[in-house]
Amino acid sequence: MAQTLHNSVRSATNRKIPDRLSATGLLLGAYLALFLCQFDLCMLRQERIRFAPAYPLVGSLAAMGIALWYLVPGQIARVLKGTSGPISSFCLIALFALAGAALPEANFNDGWKYILYPSMDFLVFATSIPLGVIFVSRSNWKASCVIAMVALVGSILVDARYPGTFSILDARAAGFGVNPNTGASLCVMLLIGLLDWNRPRLSPLTCGWFLLAFIGVFMTLSRSGTLLLGVVGMIYMRLCVRRNSMGTLVILGGLVFSVGGYALMAADAAKQILPLFEASGSRANLFSGQFDAMETSEDSRVLLAMDYIKMGLERPLLGWGTGLNYAGEDGAHNMFLARWVENGIPGLLAYLLLIGTLFHLGYRSRSWECMTLAIFVAAQSFFTHNLLEDKSLLIMMGITAGRTALGAANSAVLQSAVLRTRSISYSSPVSIARVG
Repeated sequence: MAQTLHNSVRSATNRKIPDRLSATGLLLGAYLALFLCQFDLCMLRQERIRFAPAYPLVGSLAAMGIALWYLVPGQIARVLKGTSGPISSFCLIALFALAGAALPEANFNDGWKYILYPSMDFLVFATSIPLGVIFVSRSNWKASCVIAMVALVGSILVDARYPGTFSILDARAAGFGVNPNTGASLCVMLLIGLLDWNRPRLSPLTCGWFLLAFIGVFMTLSRSGTLLLGVVGMIYMRLCVRRNSMGTLVILGGLVFSVGGYALMAADAAKQILPLFEASGSRANLFSGQFDAMETSEDSRVLLAMDYIKMGLERPLLGWGTGLNYAGEDGAHNMFLARWVENGIPGLLAYLLLIGTLFHLGYRSRSWECMTLAIFVAAQSFFTHNLLEDKSLLIMMGITAGRTALGAANSAVLQSAVLRTRSISYSSPVSIARVG
């Protein structure tokens, strides 16, 4: 019997996928990296491709999910069960958006595109979750994030040297992100995937990932990206200090001051070679330390938010209709206000539930990666109204949720087997004889 229980524990342990780079994971990671760094969207904006990349993306993700279900049905079932909260929440967002099409101010332009956006976004998110079975191996997931990060930051540097190559704004670099703020947020998002959240430590590799993300954010001149990078950095620093005592805090503090000083010097030197730093009175002056020369847009954003709050108060329960944010020249620049104005209180609550269930999944599984991603989504929601149309974020959310759920399921199986072994080990000989 002891041998049988030993085999049970060993079997449970073997269910945990080994952390090694596989050929399948590398190929799939390289494919997904095209979407994680938004290379596909950049090519579409530049009219290099004529079809919407979302359709082949959903088709390929669905095909891979079906193949995984056939190969490892038990693991897929555990992943879907563990992510039922985020899936249900996102499904509610899509259903409320479809119901919002019946309201008078719903936007039916461009062939119902804005009405169907949430449903397509849900499909991307849901079909990404099963890939957590492959990317539960950290090496496979990290390879995809490395490819995407290097490509994204490289494109941002090209955009900084040759303005207008990819960005929609000649005065700011964006790289494959097309929009400078999007490019900055992508750098921070990929940084979350690159960091080692299981064993947080200040290693040369960790400093390298932070430096790469900082370069990308710095070159986009994005204030929201800088704030998001600070949030992720503070969370990771806290984990490092908690794990490695106060010595790490001293080193981190020195690095922050060093990087900050270097950034100011680099911005000043960049004026000699980068056109985007040459314009006087531009946003670049803020990143060069000339805070009084910066013309901000906070006043207009605050007035815009006040207008949307008034609209929300006029129709708080049902909202005005799906797609309203795309009808005008300026959207709400805030996901919470956008959900409330378009689909009322139910739409807002569904979005809050999505963030909450994603965070709870990480909290329940003790995954700081998943919790940090949920915090990132919540923070980014204050700066944009079309966050859920970001396919790269949807893939990141889906795969991270799948990896977290599968890791928690494997740990639960192992813990259950160990507890059964202990209960038999401490039983009396009579009890063991009865079990036998």
